[in-house]
Amino acid sequence: MPSYGQLSPEELYTQGLQQFNRADWRGAIASFTQLQAISDQYPDVDALLADAQLKLQFEGAAQPGALPPPRRSLLVPLLAVFALLSVAGGAFGFYYVYASPPPPVVALATSTPTPSPPPTANPRPVVPTTAPTPEPTEAPIIPATVLITTEGTFVNTPANIEFIIDASGSMLAKIQGTETERWQVAQAALASLINSDTISDQAYTVVRTYGRRRGNDCSDLEVAQGLSRYNKESLLNIISTIKPAVGGTTPLGASLRLAAEDLQAAEGSTVVILVTDGLESCNGDPVAEAANFVAGTDQRKVHVIGFALNDPAASANLQQIAEQGNGLYFDANNAAQLVEALRQTIILSYQILDSENNQVASGTVGGEQFQLPPGDYTLKMNANPPLEREFTVKNGDNLVVSLRQGFGGLVATVQSTQDD
Repeated sequence: MPSYGQLSPEELYTQGLQQFNRADWRGAIASFTQLQAISDQYPDVDALLADAQLKLQFEGAAQPGALPPPRRSLLVPLLAVFALLSVAGGAFGFYYVYASPPPPVVALATSTPTPSPPPTANPRPVVPTTAPTPEPTEAPIIPATVLITTEGTFVNTPANIEFIIDASGSMLAKIQGTETERWQVAQAALASLINSDTISDQAYTVVRTYGRRRGNDCSDLEVAQGLSRYNKESLLNIISTIKPAVGGTTPLGASLRLAAEDLQAAEGSTVVILVTDGLESCNGDPVAEAANFVAGTDQRKVHVIGFALNDPAASANLQQIAEQGNGLYFDANNAAQLVEALRQTIILSYQILDSENNQVASGTVGGEQFQLPPGDYTLKMNANPPLEREFTVKNGDNLVVSLRQGFGGLVATVQSTQDD
């Protein structure tokens, strides 16, 4: 038999099996150990080697050293039989595992079972936790509707009113489609306003005009009635005498500058109402004069009525005067429109100021409703005496400010639908 060093892996494997079957445990151990060192093609060698080592240890334990002859008994034969059975059993097990062919597969005629669905992964356990508190969401901002109206019938107009009436040459033109001249329509509209009892008996009035004396003279300006307590008959008489001169000019800037002098002694709310059918013609600056008139006070306003202009550019020019004078602008092309425009300049007007004292709304009492975002506001009325009333607007509110005549002046009541 060749030495171990000359054997191939296959020969070592065969030799080790033969030694194992002969119960040559030391030889099998040597062959399998050598095979492990040179090849890993026989995966069962590890198990065979371990089995041979175990049986060698068992034999060593079963054969003790020389002892005095024991008494004759059945123990020795039984041990010998047990050893032989162990060796035989190991050989038979090896043969059965490694040498026996696999048992034939017998196909049974059975129905094909329905395949079971693949197992699903066990869900991860749910650990009960406290649901987080959702972040509070901000409520949407809904503007409030505001209406300023009156209770009952009363008259409360500005404390001081100055009319500046155009008597320039262009006022001799006829209203389109009629035989009536512009100055006649203006006279009738002013008379209608006075007769309507819109102006409070407690008010003071001034009447100023230009262009009724001389043509082509920018210095043709005059006060037809100085600042005095309102008198219906006197005022009607003065207005009836104002008729334009041919070629009369339109010194709007100078008229507004002189109006400030006319009203120097006036106290309380004050308005100037400028009625004109044309633009500045004497190199004045009516926009700047209007701004100067109201500078440093919220008690003064300049309202402008553009009469029979029919010219958008001219209307835009005159509107700048009203804007700088914190007042209103109206276009009037006939008698009815002029009457209504005059009434709007006399009736109660208001301003709404926010918490930072910025004007956010303005208008006349009884006009259209308007909207305000939630917040704190102040209502200021151009009344006699002036009225201030603080109020709060709530989200989505419907607010009505009602005005009535009290013992010491105007009283404002604020009613909210959210308070009902």
